[in-house]
Amino acid sequence: MKLLVISDVHGNFDALEALVGNENYDKMVFLGDAVDYGPEPEKVLDFLKSNSDVNIMGNHDNAVITGASCNCSFDMLELSDYTRENISMKLLGKTDMDFLKTFHLNYELDTGNGLAYLVHASPYNNLDGYLFANEAERVFRDKQFFDKYRYILVGHTHFMMVYRNKIINPGSAGQPRDFSGKPSYVVIDTENETIAMRKFNYDHERVLAKLKALVKDENIYKKLKRYYV
Repeated sequence: MKLLVISDVHGNFDALEALVGNENYDKMVFLGDAVDYGPEPEKVLDFLKSNSDVNIMGNHDNAVITGASCNCSFDMLELSDYTRENISMKLLGKTDMDFLKTFHLNYELDTGNGLAYLVHASPYNNLDGYLFANEAERVFRDKQFFDKYRYILVGHTHFMMVYRNKIINPGSAGQPRDFSGKPSYVVIDTENETIAMRKFNYDHERVLAKLKALVKDENIYKKLKRYYV
């Protein structure tokens, strides 16, 4: 089975559309954060509803449906709060909110060649943890995860990672933070046990024009723009 793993689309439907238009896969899993930052959260949710086999709750998804803080890093909090109030909460209707409420905090997926554990941030903190090398090693050595799961799939950091061929982060399919301008995803061939990490191009100017029309604060727009060029 070819498993397409995506995360952190953040309202960037143009990137999502470009990604799936150029990839072959059998199943898709989404590791959270469909909303905030980008201009078209409603289109992202419509796509996931029709195409994704499993959807995981991200901290931004949770913030939209509960009103809780997204607990973002300090440098992103201003952008998160602004776009949630002025984009996500204005464009999403009741059907969108109801769909977001169906997202899982975590999920066990049978890949046909072992179980995969899906979570947005970390097995130790589903919504807000940051799984970089130190915590990845801790998870890797934790027998409750090592013995049971072939793969542990996480998102949230917006950076790609494959740790010991077990813990996999596809990076962000909508808002990369390595300033390459190229979003990313992962395809796992579960039969052959291969992991393909991929980046792709899309029409940045199109999404920026949509953001410009929605973001009236020029300072906020300038800060957002650097993640889309």
